[in-house]
Amino acid sequence: MTEERFARIEAQIAIADLVHGYARAVRREAYESIPALFAPTGTFEVRSGAPDRTEYAVRQRFETPEALAAFLLEGKGRPHPVPLIHNLMVEVAGDTARANAMMVAPITGTNKQVTGEYHDSFVRLDGCWLFAARIYTIFAA
Repeated sequence: MTEERFARIEAQIAIADLVHGYARAVRREAYESIPALFAPTGTFEVRSGAPDRTEYAVRQRFETPEALAAFLLEGKGRPHPVPLIHNLMVEVAGDTARANAMMVAPITGTNKQVTGEYHDSFVRLDGCWLFAARIYTIFAA
């Protein structure tokens, strides 16, 4: 029982570090490091929606971590989000996990910000936790 609890806590900490590591990479424009945070088949989707409704519109979808990094690299040096992660909740089930977090992100060099919610899926491969899928829903005004 204690061993299972420690394994769950270790997984939650590793996943939180992964989520915050992604935010740090975006904040520092270290986009070339992002594919290593994802499983080889990992996806990333950006949606528009509202926190209290199930309806949404897909704005962008990247089918591979490399496609996401390539897109981000195109904008390097321009105004970009500074992700501030809040209310991270992680649920672990063996070698998979899910997480939910809020993100407020001021945009560098502007007076704008983005607010939304992440729904993440994770997989443990060779002892390392990686993103299997990230869905970020930007809250529409």
